[in-house]
Amino acid sequence: MEKHKSIRKVIKVITDQNIVRGQKQNGFPMRKWKISICGVSANGDEETMPYVDHVEYILHQTFEPPVRKVNDYPFLLQEQGWGEFDMKIMLHFVDKSVPPFVLDHDLNFQSNHYEVPQTITFKSDLKASFVKLLNLSATNASDRESSNDSAGDSATQKRRRDVIAKEKVKRMKGDRSSDDESQADSSVVASGDEWGDKIDVHLLAKKFQLLQPEDLVELVQIVKANQTPDMYVREDGEAGEFHIDLRTLGNDLLAELWQFCERKLEQ
Repeated sequence: MEKHKSIRKVIKVITDQNIVRGQKQNGFPMRKWKISICGVSANGDEETMPYVDHVEYILHQTFEPPVRKVNDYPFLLQEQGWGEFDMKIMLHFVDKSVPPFVLDHDLNFQSNHYEVPQTITFKSDLKASFVKLLNLSATNASDRESSNDSAGDSATQKRRRDVIAKEKVKRMKGDRSSDDESQADSSVVASGDEWGDKIDVHLLAKKFQLLQPEDLVELVQIVKANQTPDMYVREDGEAGEFHIDLRTLGNDLLAELWQFCERKLEQ
């Protein structure tokens, strides 16, 4: 009897993290973070995962409890802490005879939002009912948003806001100031969402993209001159990038950057 071919499913682990203002532990800023998992269709769209029964997150032993079980798509886990660590994530399938898929996930604070793809290969000797679940058509985004799963709905919409907010400006090349910081190519990566109380950080990030290279150098100098330990400001010399999380800057500095952009864009 002819065997069915093995089936591959692509998923991605999505991580979002941000500094909790005014909270520190062991000298490090506290961060709130969340992890979710979604399927990826052949054309790159997100899809539900009806073949997954539940997900277990195995956290660092300092968390209580260290093992968390999440039953509902997109298998959202939210926590907070001050340190980076490696965790194991186990996907348990609807067909209990199929061994769980175990992956290692690096929880790090290098980016506010990052996505890691994974490929699951299912062997050919599967039950027909499970194969049917694997082959179900992707559920499109609008269907998910209109579903009754408010937790999944909220996570999906929030993730989209985060992706939209991570806008990159053009890499600064050509004319630059004579300061040491500006001798290498650099860029600004700005991110933000509804956290700003007075300044629309989405719009501010877009304004960054309209600035001239020499203006971006000056903007970076303003941020560095006003930097405090609670702010997420990181310079990547090798990549020639300067990363700023607008949500951590505070309204006074945001207002100054807004006024700076307004002046430069009016010239």
